[in-house]
Amino acid sequence: MKVKRKMISVILTAFMLLVIDVSANSETALAAPKDYPVLLKINDFYVLYTVPKSPYIDSNNRMMIPLRSISELIGAKVGYDAKSKTATISMDDKTVIFTIGSKTVTVNGITDQLDTNPVLSENSMFIPISVLANHLGIQSSWDEANQLYTLTGENLMQTEMIKYTLEDIENGAWTAPPGKIIDNNAFMPISYTYDSANGSFVIRAKNITGKDLPKGAVDVAAYLLTDDSVQFPKRDRERPSVKKDGIIEERVQNGRLKKINYLLVKGRLLDRSSS
Repeated sequence: MKVKRKMISVILTAFMLLVIDVSANSETALAAPKDYPVLLKINDFYVLYTVPKSPYIDSNNRMMIPLRSISELIGAKVGYDAKSKTATISMDDKTVIFTIGSKTVTVNGITDQLDTNPVLSENSMFIPISVLANHLGIQSSWDEANQLYTLTGENLMQTEMIKYTLEDIENGAWTAPPGKIIDNNAFMPISYTYDSANGSFVIRAKNITGKDLPKGAVDVAAYLLTDDSVQFPKRDRERPSVKKDGIIEERVQNGRLKKINYLLVKGRLLDRSSS
């Protein structure tokens, strides 16, 4: 099975090489660029954009995430019944049921009360991620200072597109960064702007290493994912020096990809001592 997945990954990677430097955009929209906070991190990946819209904090101070992301990012089995407006989410030996507009949640047949309502927005169900993580037994933490919710676990981010394809990209001869990755958490994305009219993102990331970094060592790697392809960052892009606690900007332009499902980012540090 793993060999088969690897073969799929190689084919996808070959396709992705064709779309990196294309500037034309297939997505059109009238909305002006808008600035969004970065609220969610899963293992080493910061989850910025999710289709149909980014994670957000509702009026009850709960982070809401689209149902589709639960299956693709967390790896849970998800079912949705449109008639009853009910979502059933299963992982390991836990089954959690949410209903749009209801503050009642059911966990393995036992009901509990929420302090917010799952909602339908842009034809997608959004649920409180912290409630789900708690009931599924997923390790999580909340960084109050940075307003960042983090999920960790070896069983997360395990879909073929994320695990195998991105692993291949990060180690591929033509797609790996120009230097050994010595830290996957050297930069923390703090906000991003999405211009849906031209399919571009501008990511603002903070140096959290506690020291000045030389030119070439910074690698804020941004991946755009669709259903069957990934657009990865240019290997030879400019990597300026960054001061301690400094902010850098990374621009990502959608090429000829289909509708974007996710923008995932790693804030890496490279060893450029031999360059």
